[in-house]
Amino acid sequence: MKEAKLTIRDSVFSDLFRDKKYLLKLYQTLHPEDMETTEDDLVDVTIQNVLTNDLYNDLGFRNKDRIVILAEAQST
Repeated sequence: MKEAKLTIRDSVFSDLFRDKKYLLKLYQTLHPEDMETTEDDLVDVTIQNVLTNDLYNDLGFRNKDRIVILAEAQST
């Protein structure tokens, strides 16, 4: 029997917020006081697992002087 793919939730989360429309909605939820930010203001700073050994963030973006990093906590 095949094992379940445990990263499916992560990939749905990451894929959803690669769309700047949804990323802007996430940002506005976290910072409702900032109503001037547009999709063009958001810059992706997500670290891809290329040069690191299992150390990366799930989602990272920057808006002017703010950096938002979201990472999933794992337990073994």
